[in-house]
Amino acid sequence: MRSLLFNIRIIKVIKGGTYMDIGKKIKHLRLINNMTQEDVASQLFISRQVISKWELGKSLPDLTNLLALSNLFNVSIDSLLKEDSNLQNQIIKQSNYKRYLLIASLYIYSLITIVVIFYCLIAFLLIPKDIKTSDLKVINSHFYQKSDKREILYIYSKLTPFLANYSGDYSIETKKHEINIHAHRNSIPFRNKDVLFSIEKDIPHGIDWQEKDVYIVDENNNKILIYNHKNKKLYYQTKN
Repeated sequence: MRSLLFNIRIIKVIKGGTYMDIGKKIKHLRLINNMTQEDVASQLFISRQVISKWELGKSLPDLTNLLALSNLFNVSIDSLLKEDSNLQNQIIKQSNYKRYLLIASLYIYSLITIVVIFYCLIAFLLIPKDIKTSDLKVINSHFYQKSDKREILYIYSKLTPFLANYSGDYSIETKKHEINIHAHRNSIPFRNKDVLFSIEKDIPHGIDWQEKDVYIVDENNNKILIYNHKNKKLYYQTKN
């Protein structure tokens, strides 16, 4: 059986009882409207060769062009197709296929958009940020001396923002009279809010709280005083 896309014959009685296929019907309508193939092609924004193929039965107009022909010749699509069930079915399938492609395209586009937004959101939430002093609630601080006489300062804090997760990353900056602690967080919710700083006394590297104050410092140079070396006072100690 020849493909439905080629040489489909539409049986229809036209004036005088003759039979016409879709190509002859298009040609008949073109001629009675005193139009050339070029005229029809320009109205449908296609090439003249396409019109010629339709009229010779080498190809068929799709649904879009059938609608255009219907408007151009002022005839109904039903009058063009009603006696050719095969062509009608083909047009219906074509229409359904286009609808399916549209729905599938929208679904894929939506899925891709959601995935891209999701990964962008995760990437944004994972961006390290400097912990601001306003983000922290210091709970406790104390000194601890190990058996080998090494002295360690522990500072326990909690992050207060909802979209905050302690990354475990912090650095120590030493100045002439200060030991500054800088820490980082990301914005993942429902994760680790506990912040622990463990600082070991290291005089050769300038970490000596006998001579320096200890601060938690953020990027805006806001500070939380933890230890004052002049009066030897350790803040946020839990009283026993």
